[in-house]
Amino acid sequence: MLAEINLLPQKQQRNYTNIFFILIVAIILLGATLTIFSLLNKKNEQIAQLEQEYDTAQQQTTVLQQQASQSTDSDAVSDLEKAIQWSEEYPVDFVPLLNELTKQLPEKGYFYQMDYLDSSSLELIVQFESSSETAYYLKRLKESDLLEEVKLLTVETVPIDVAAEDSVPRYLAGYKLLIDRAALKAFKEEDSEE
Repeated sequence: MLAEINLLPQKQQRNYTNIFFILIVAIILLGATLTIFSLLNKKNEQIAQLEQEYDTAQQQTTVLQQQASQSTDSDAVSDLEKAIQWSEEYPVDFVPLLNELTKQLPEKGYFYQMDYLDSSSLELIVQFESSSETAYYLKRLKESDLLEEVKLLTVETVPIDVAAEDSVPRYLAGYKLLIDRAALKAFKEEDSEE
C-alpha cells in the first residue's frame, strides 16, 4: 500500500465569523440611520404643516378681529337706534292718567287691580256696589279724550261676607284701556302750564 504523504504546508481556514459580525453591525447601523432620517423627515413635515396651520389661524384671527370691530360699530348704531325707540315708547307719565281715571269713578267705586301691559295699554279691575255703575264707568271712560279704546272684559259678582245671609254683593269689572299717548302728552303739558 502506498501511503500518501503530503509535505506541503496546510492552508489555514479563514474565520468568517468576524466578517459576518461586521456585516450584521453595518446592516443594523444602516437600518437605524435610514429609520432616523425618515423619522426626521416626517417630523419636519409635521412642523411645516403646523407652521402653515398657525399662519392660517393668525390670518383668520386678524380677519375675525376686523369683522368684530366693524360689527361692534354697527352694534353701537343699532344700540343707539334701540335707545331712541325705547325713549319714544317710554311708559307715559302715569299720574295724570290715574287722576283722570279716578275722577271718572262713581262715589263707591274703588280700584281693585291695575296692570300696566305696555307703553299704551292698561288692564283695570274696579270694584262697584251695583252692576249699573260698571256700565256708567264704561261710558265715562269712552268719553275721555286720554283713551283711544275702552273694552269691558268681565263683570263678576263677589259677596262681601260669605257667612251672613243678607250680604250685599260687590261687582268686579275688568276693563282694557288703550291710552292715547299724544292726547296724554298734550294733557300733561296743559296741566303743567296751569
